[in-house]
Amino acid sequence: MIRILKITYILLIIGLLAYSCKQTKYVPINKYLLKKNLIQVEEAHLEEDKVLDIIRQKPNFKTFGIKMRLWAYNRVDSAAVAEKRFERTISLRQENKQRFERVQRINQRRIEKAYEKGSDLYTEKILRYKDSVNPKLFFREWFKYKIGEKPIVFDSIPFNKSLEQLNVYLRNKGYYYGSASGKVAYKEKKQKATVTYVLQPGKQYFIDSVFVESNNRVVQLEYTKFLKLHPDLPLLNQPFDSDYLNDYRDKVAKHMRDNTLYGFSSSHINFTADTTAETMSVKLGVVFTDRMVRSALNRDSLVPIKHKTTFVKQVYFHIADTTYFKGNFKNTVEQMGLSLLDQQFVRTLDTFAFAEIKKRNSEQLDKFRMATFLYNGELAIAPEVIEIQNYLEHENVYKEYYLERSYSRLLQLGLFQVIKPVLIEVPGSDSIEVHYYLVPIEKQSVGFEPRATNSNGFLGVAMTVNYINNNLFRGAEKLTISLSGGFESQPSVFAANLEGDKIKQSGRSFNTFEFGPSVKLELPGLFPTKVTFLSKRQRPRTVLSSAYNYQLRLDFERHIFQLNYLWKFYVSKTQVFQTGLPFMSIIKIVRIQNKPDFQTKLDLLNDLFLKNAYSNQFIWQDWKLTFEYNNKEKEDKQGNFSFYMNSTFDPAGNTLSMFKNFQDTIDNGQNTIFGIGYSQFARLDNEIIVSNPAGRKKSLHGRLQFGGGVPYGNTRTSMPYDYSFFAGGANDNRGWKARALGPGSYKYYLDTNRTATQIGDIRIGTSVEYRFSFGELMKGALFVDAGNVWTFNEDVNRPGSKFSSNWYKEVAVSGGFGLRMDLDFFILRLDFGLPLTNPALPQGARWIFQSRDPYYAEGLAKFGASYKSFMPKPFTPNVHFGIGYPF
Repeated sequence: MIRILKITYILLIIGLLAYSCKQTKYVPINKYLLKKNLIQVEEAHLEEDKVLDIIRQKPNFKTFGIKMRLWAYNRVDSAAVAEKRFERTISLRQENKQRFERVQRINQRRIEKAYEKGSDLYTEKILRYKDSVNPKLFFREWFKYKIGEKPIVFDSIPFNKSLEQLNVYLRNKGYYYGSASGKVAYKEKKQKATVTYVLQPGKQYFIDSVFVESNNRVVQLEYTKFLKLHPDLPLLNQPFDSDYLNDYRDKVAKHMRDNTLYGFSSSHINFTADTTAETMSVKLGVVFTDRMVRSALNRDSLVPIKHKTTFVKQVYFHIADTTYFKGNFKNTVEQMGLSLLDQQFVRTLDTFAFAEIKKRNSEQLDKFRMATFLYNGELAIAPEVIEIQNYLEHENVYKEYYLERSYSRLLQLGLFQVIKPVLIEVPGSDSIEVHYYLVPIEKQSVGFEPRATNSNGFLGVAMTVNYINNNLFRGAEKLTISLSGGFESQPSVFAANLEGDKIKQSGRSFNTFEFGPSVKLELPGLFPTKVTFLSKRQRPRTVLSSAYNYQLRLDFERHIFQLNYLWKFYVSKTQVFQTGLPFMSIIKIVRIQNKPDFQTKLDLLNDLFLKNAYSNQFIWQDWKLTFEYNNKEKEDKQGNFSFYMNSTFDPAGNTLSMFKNFQDTIDNGQNTIFGIGYSQFARLDNEIIVSNPAGRKKSLHGRLQFGGGVPYGNTRTSMPYDYSFFAGGANDNRGWKARALGPGSYKYYLDTNRTATQIGDIRIGTSVEYRFSFGELMKGALFVDAGNVWTFNEDVNRPGSKFSSNWYKEVAVSGGFGLRMDLDFFILRLDFGLPLTNPALPQGARWIFQSRDPYYAEGLAKFGASYKSFMPKPFTPNVHFGIGYPF
């Protein structure tokens, strides 16, 4: 508790120093620092955030009421920085001059040597000069101008411009008789100014009737359909708001394009308004106009044409590549009298007409997949693989979302670095031609991927070498061969050794070594069936993979071999469904060799749960079902609200158990395969993440995790280690160390044989995080985490660990704050978590504000007078370093 108070005092002192620093230090004489903008709105429903966004001049950025960036700017003397920058610039120029003179001397000697040898050729010496135009910032300069923010001095020009824009805003919202005014309050001594904007909107116009004008029957029918599909977008009884009407117009135009009306835009919808001041009502007219296109007779004039249902006449795929062309491509094109480029892409010379024919009945054939492929030399990609990504099919109607979907599917195929669709209207008809210009990526590549790892707060370094073949058999088969290895910090399994001495947890010593190759083959379609076996909408992919992993830790040496056979279905833009091959989705073999001391301790404890976790395992997963929903890319989601859900179901061992009469058994009664007892269980895991903005540069995020595994049949104790659940750490409950929380109300502090890593069969956890910004680089967060893990069966060595109807009383809660550094390509995170309630402690001592006496009384009864040397201090804060956000 004393440590917590110290941290609080330090933070308080820092805050007071930041606040007390003179904010107007660099404000010119007779000028005023803009302290804040105030908004006063009289009797109107206007969003204050949107009004504030209109104001041109905003005060310095605040965090928790403190202008930290202005404080940072003022802490560094401007004159000293300018003087040092001048000195640095002179030094850089002098250094560049010396480099130039040195290069001149070296090159002169090389020229002379070349002349002596009778040659005009020599190797020119080139040195890179230091950048004196945009030099690297020194620390104080970086702190002042990158972290800091210069004082915002009140200016009457943006003030008056803001008033003009606020008056326009009121009219756009239907307040035609409203007005905006402002006043400035100066504090001479403090050299600060407070600006107040007063909005007097008056009465607002509302739409009381709507009529439609159109001489196009097709447009009328589609608009009627739009009204039925979107009752959530009414015009009647809505405010006469131009922003709402513009948004409405865009949605109608998108609907029209998505329903066969090619070329329809929001400019083809006009609004007319007949207002009545007495009733503040508007009679709104929705007027649809024709398209204006260039005349075929006179290209300088425009002629109207009616919107009509549009069909796809032909589809072309241009593979803009010369890799497989034999000979000199440029000379060949010039000899044919053609230009080298077509639509800014390499011209294609060879043509292949693709048509897949399907029998509709015994007498008639139906050509349902047709396209023309243009390429050079050789068509390196199977045409059916490319065509099945296209939804603008031959002789089908045009719909814009078909074009968007086709672009997305071609991009996800992973074969092209550039994809450009071009639509060409066929003159005098109701059809278009669809041209896709495709630039292939490199077929093969090798990459090196050094990375820092963070596994529940334990840091590591790793390196992966990847070989990728993006088109192995010319059917969009992607082969990835990886070789990875690295070092990681992991704690010992037990908290004490055989003698009872506490094991030092060298959490930053990189005491774990991992190494492993892997092979993954991704195939379009449901292998081994043809890629066209299912419809285009389902667009499945088959993922075949195999991996080996070797891990050397303080306590054991482990070998893992795994085979996967999975099918992935992209149901929609927001949904992905994955299923394994029935009866044989995943095969996993774990062989573990425990170190002698570790094995001796396991034998002494005779803990069936621990023995199961750290023993050889054979996992034959009958099936794997995964459903993922993510609306991040959804166009019609409300605001910036995002929702993510992932649900996974893993049953295992049931297929093997059908043949148990033919299997051997080991000492514990388990049936075996290859001499290893196989696991039998069913596991369900779910995760839900929601995010929503909570103002400018602020957001609220929440996560809910709940899942459980049921061991049964051939598994009589607990879930296999790799399928178990953990709690605590940088990405979980941050008041506890990684994997140290739980299970249940198990009193770990009374168990001298406790393990540092606690596992369970059931998990429930939730987190709420409020994120805010200190500036472009630094971010902050306040968070509350809650959750725990439990065992499915009773564990005699961990009393209180079993899941029961009182589980909600065993939820651990922690809170804290975090600092994040946003480096664009990744985020560095530092979180300070403090336990608020610990379900392992006795009643009356579980909350941080309660007495510690019951806790120490248990220790005294268990260990005697020396109890404090055995028992850890409760409610100890934990610091977690992480890479990326926790969720």
